[in-house]
Amino acid sequence: MAVSELRDRRILIVEDEYIVAMSLSHALESLGAVLIGPVPSVEKAVKAIESAPDIDAAILDLNLDGVMAYAVADLLLSRDIPFVFSSGYETDVLRARYPQIRSCPKPCAFPKLEEALERSIAERKRRATID
Repeated sequence: MAVSELRDRRILIVEDEYIVAMSLSHALESLGAVLIGPVPSVEKAVKAIESAPDIDAAILDLNLDGVMAYAVADLLLSRDIPFVFSSGYETDVLRARYPQIRSCPKPCAFPKLEEALERSIAERKRRATID
């Protein structure tokens, strides 16, 4: 069995649905990822990002208990932290505002989410070597 690219990566989970957050947590831990969170709100996500400068990637639900998480997405982008949307929102809505960010519409099979996260991390690495 191949070792996941997410092994030892610090992954922030921003998700307000408890069952989904726990499912993501268990799946990521089984790959050897180091979890930050899960955090269920925009406010807590912003605090987590500001207090954990070494986040390797994030999984972000767009609607957190009725509050759109644009501030979280914008902060992740400003800090060059790769992330993937895991949201029930239409992909077109996300693409209009964040065309460069991958999205895994809910419900999303974890292997697809894992692949999207790995690709986002790889793209960041490539950009870093070009800069």
